[in-house]
Amino acid sequence: MSTGRRVAFIALAVALFLLLAGSSSPGSLVHAQSQAPAHAGLQPFTILSPDFHDGGPLPLSSEGNVGGCTGRDRAPSFFWTNVPAQTSSFALLMNDVDAPISGGFHHWITYNIPATARTLHGNAPFTQGTNSANVQTYVGPCPPATGERHHYIFTLYALTIANIPQAGLTFDGVLQAISGKVVGATTIVGTFFRVPANTGMNAG
Repeated sequence: MSTGRRVAFIALAVALFLLLAGSSSPGSLVHAQSQAPAHAGLQPFTILSPDFHDGGPLPLSSEGNVGGCTGRDRAPSFFWTNVPAQTSSFALLMNDVDAPISGGFHHWITYNIPATARTLHGNAPFTQGTNSANVQTYVGPCPPATGERHHYIFTLYALTIANIPQAGLTFDGVLQAISGKVVGATTIVGTFFRVPANTGMNAG
């Protein structure tokens, strides 16, 4: 992924967080596509995945298995480094920013990940939030079969709180719960597309 495109996605993730936390305006989401994050208080760290590279296609096993998709809904694994010293827990959010829904389609919401954790393997046994499919688990990508490539932003937040007591929070609910408690954030972007039937092409 190019540096400029990665900065745009990080900016979008941070601007969305600030907007929902009440610290920014809706215009921030528009400008985030072309500007670096203005919120200098967040310490950067690094997230990687053994299942895909940043800006590359998500594995077929991560695809959803409803709506014409035939994947296994297996969440990718992650590991991260250079965690901010003040971290007491983590939260991971997955959002399809190309979905035709305001704010994107929220595929995965997991939080109360311990501060000592440095890996997340598949559908991990931490607190699960309620995603846009109204279920509390990972839901894999299943974009329309138009050939359009969708981008899935995985954002890992380092938090100063060890526990969010409410289970089943929505994407927006988690962002509101962690408002003022984020010391660092990092993103990795995966892509996925489905092609029209009978084209002989493979999705990825």
